Amino acid sequence: MRKTASSLGLATGLAIVMATGAVEPGSARNRTERELETVMITLRVYDYVRVDRPGLLAAEGEAAAILAQAGVEARWVDCPTSEGKLDKYPDCPSAWQATDFVLRVLPKAMVGSHAKWQEAIGSTPECGRVGTCTSSIFFDRANRLAEGTSATLPVLLGRAMAHEIGHLLLGANSHSRTGIMRAFWSGEELSLLARPYLLFTPEQSQRMKTRLSERAQTWQAEAKLGSEPKPR
Repeated sequence: MRKTASSLGLATGLAIVMATGAVEPGSARNRTERELETVMITLRVYDYVRVDRPGLLAAEGEAAAILAQAGVEARWVDCPTSEGKLDKYPDCPSAWQATDFVLRVLPKAMVGSHAKWQEAIGSTPECGRVGTCTSSIFFDRANRLAEGTSATLPVLLGRAMAHEIGHLLLGANSHSRTGIMRAFWSGEELSLLARPYLLFTPEQSQRMKTRLSERAQTWQAEAKLGSEPKPR
């Protein structure tokens, strides 16, 4: 989902909120420190729903902005949902790295056992230090949730993506009482006005970076032993 006019404006709103916070006293030094601490991850996106392109890019932009506030820069790579289309996605077959993760957008027919409860709009198993780690977003549930809220579907999809990516980087059992990692979002938190509060905490930001560093070290160690980690 890249950008519709409305969702692009919404994403810009988050950027303004973040920029406003950056002009407080002492913020120049803090901003520099955050930039130095920024880490990058690659998200290989498998869109089984075939979401309209502007909407998908807008959702990715929403998720990227939330992650960026925590010092995590996301690179999005489109991947094929069938082997016959592999040649149309030249970036996807590249060698896997420790900071590569899978994000799947699933239709109702593919949700199945991934849903632990009917209200869930995503699922992420525990992510180890090697191998493929995958998050799934349940499109139909997110679409239903968007009805009657002031937030658009791309915004809600983006927030769900950020939440599930948070589980990839923090661990499966990493819900918090506040912010983007809350287990349940109230009607108020589903509004556009909630955007500045649905973020990662500084502690979560640091933990994500620590876990990414540990994962990278494990991959490097196995590579030196001649058993380079393979996606699984």
